[in-house]
Amino acid sequence: MSIGIIIDEPRNEKEKLFFVPVATEEVFSRYWLKASNELQLSWIPIFETGIVIEKEDMPVILKELQLVKEWMRDHVRSVDTRIDIEKRLTYIIESIPKAFEDESIKLYVG
Repeated sequence: MSIGIIIDEPRNEKEKLFFVPVATEEVFSRYWLKASNELQLSWIPIFETGIVIEKEDMPVILKELQLVKEWMRDHVRSVDTRIDIEKRLTYIIESIPKAFEDESIKLYVG
C-alpha cells in the first residue's frame, strides 16, 4: 500500500485525476514517521491513517514537510533513498499550494 494526496470530493475529471504520491507504507514508516517522532511533528504522522486538509492548514503542513526534508538529508544513509525521498518531498511541497489555488478544495492525505 502507499500514501498519496487526492482531492477530497472531486467535482470534475481534472480533480478526479489529481494525485500526488507521498510514500509507500514501508518508506513512510521507516523514514517519515521516524523523522516526525524525532521532530515532534503533529500533522505528518496523521498522514498514515488519513486526514482531510484545508487551505488554512497549508502553512504548518508545508513547514513540517520542509523539516522532514531537512531531517532526511542528515539521517538517511542510502544516497539513492535520500535523493528519492527528497525529490518526492520537493514535489509535494510544490503541489500542495497549486491545489489550493482553488480556495474551496480540500485534500485527502492517506
